[in-house]
Amino acid sequence: MSFCPKCGREVSEDARFCPQCGQHLKVGATPENTSGQGESAIVPEEVKGWSWAGFGLTWIWGVFNGVLISLLALIPGFAFIWAIVLGIKGNEWSWRNKKWDSVEQFKNAQRPWSIAGIVVFAIGVIASIAVIPGVLIPMFLWGC
Repeated sequence: MSFCPKCGREVSEDARFCPQCGQHLKVGATPENTSGQGESAIVPEEVKGWSWAGFGLTWIWGVFNGVLISLLALIPGFAFIWAIVLGIKGNEWSWRNKKWDSVEQFKNAQRPWSIAGIVVFAIGVIASIAVIPGVLIPMFLWGC
């Protein structure tokens, strides 16, 4: 047995890449595309990172990307917290739950979703800025 130079996990001598972190263990080896294989899928570093689509579009994005746990965003009072979780873990969960041909295909498919997620978030911020003064100022002026 040997150990992965990146994460330190014990790996078999004939392993081409670490099953934990995906680190290449031998020269010329490339990780297999394990997308769509659930928890056993190895998420490439290029896929990891913030998901504006998961954050801004929550359950809608989740349903179309195989992340059915995103439906928890429909629980009142829990939606914002779950949106943050989807922003943090969304890309990884999508890679694990849906079969993708390649990292490039994944990124190309996520790009329009991400743009839509940013737009929805921006609209929400602008609407909040516009509505809050319209509600709070009259409350203070008229003592409601």
